[in-house]
Amino acid sequence: MPIVIQPYTENFIAAVKEFNHRLKSARSFSDFLFFEQHLSALLPKAEHRDLYEEYFLALEDDVVRGGFVVKHQRFSFLGELKPIAFYHFPLSEGIVDKRYTNVGVQMLRKALRDHPFMFALGMGGFDQPLPRMLKAMGWSMSLVPFYFKVVRPFRFLRGMTELRRSATRRLSADVAAYTGAGPIAIRVMQGFKSKRKKNLAQPLEAQEISEFGDWTDVVWKSSSPRYAMIGERTRETLNLLYPAEGRKFIRLKVTAGSVPIGWLVLLDTQMSDNRHFGNLRVASIVDCLAAPENAAEVIRSGTQFLQKRNIDLIVSNQSHSDWGVALENSGFLRASSNCVFAVSPRLAELLQPFAGKVSQTHLNRGDGDGPIRL
Repeated sequence: MPIVIQPYTENFIAAVKEFNHRLKSARSFSDFLFFEQHLSALLPKAEHRDLYEEYFLALEDDVVRGGFVVKHQRFSFLGELKPIAFYHFPLSEGIVDKRYTNVGVQMLRKALRDHPFMFALGMGGFDQPLPRMLKAMGWSMSLVPFYFKVVRPFRFLRGMTELRRSATRRLSADVAAYTGAGPIAIRVMQGFKSKRKKNLAQPLEAQEISEFGDWTDVVWKSSSPRYAMIGERTRETLNLLYPAEGRKFIRLKVTAGSVPIGWLVLLDTQMSDNRHFGNLRVASIVDCLAAPENAAEVIRSGTQFLQKRNIDLIVSNQSHSDWGVALENSGFLRASSNCVFAVSPRLAELLQPFAGKVSQTHLNRGDGDGPIRL
């Protein structure tokens, strides 16, 4: 039977559960399953709302063979707002049954026909199936840089899973930790990266807030024209993306004197057998915004706030060069990234030349899938 792609409706919930069961039963399957509800819990479609998600299914005679999500959001391109689609969470039975290897291609082509201005983000690196497919279809791609700052070096060396993949690496990390050589080296490297803060005319303050207020729109209006591409970050949008209920997001309002210059969204997560971070307590700079020239002050405020907590490590992905410099000036180190930013051919036309413009986009964990792994 031919594959038919259509919106996910309530009557297919049982079929999705059967699809997930087949995936879980396959030995080669990872840990992803498709949503067993037909509407987005966080961003359902609503009247007069530009930010929402839609779920789609690939059906073979009413049997689910795949699914994907399209997130709709307005993005600013140097101040001009355009509706852009984000393609994410594609799952195909082709990962466990070779008869359906083409389902992934069919889903992507369908999504792109309906939404030619589309991007994807994250995806685990260039070598993963989706980035390889996107490259073959002519999408432009780049990595979103990854930065980290070690707060407690001993615990980092003893608990960071990425450092302990083999017996040799575990031994090296343990020797570095127990002799004190590792913590000293980490502090020296981070201290070398740090820059002294400039003397500001107005005192800087980071205030924890429960929700975003009207001042957020002022920051958005003054900042958005400075970026080649940035997802809309108005008060309404931010309170949808980072609601008071659910995840324990930490929201910081950063002011110089009495004037708001920016904000941050943070997470403080105790990991448990995480494949990257083990059992470390990891803080993350999930999202942030300010004019590029104020990025250093905003990042410094967030870093100082987090370092007062009992954390081991701070991480962040930031695409804009000024935000990367701001992180480095606060002692962050840059490491290899597996966060891929991919844009469709039509969207790439708005970011020409892509290689030059991509470092002027403002993308982080707040875009795309969000902080699902943090």
